[in-house]
Amino acid sequence: MLNRNIVKILDKGFSDISAGEKMLISSPEKISEFIYAIPKGVFLSIKELRQGLAVKAGADKTCPVTTGIFLRMAIEQHKDDVNFPYWRVVDEKHPVVKKLNLDGSQIKKKRVNEGLPR
Repeated sequence: MLNRNIVKILDKGFSDISAGEKMLISSPEKISEFIYAIPKGVFLSIKELRQGLAVKAGADKTCPVTTGIFLRMAIEQHKDDVNFPYWRVVDEKHPVVKKLNLDGSQIKKKRVNEGLPR
């Protein structure tokens, strides 16, 4: 996958994106960059992550399907990097935790240490 964003104007609606809107298809690398830039103590829901990615790329919304896939890939690529703050977009109950065999108690601890919502 290239480390770039693709923006497409939709001919027909898809998920929460209407026909005529610009939809971003991001990449694991761009999602990683975005997550690294989330300040300590800030939590973004997946919907907020999608919106932030879209705004940064000049799109209206980000594809929910590819965001989920690429978020999982980004976490998988960086899960041994203690400085990759994926806990700022997923909590210990998020489905990706089970899929990637992550330590939910460690995620919870990191979230508590940053004062993130539980």
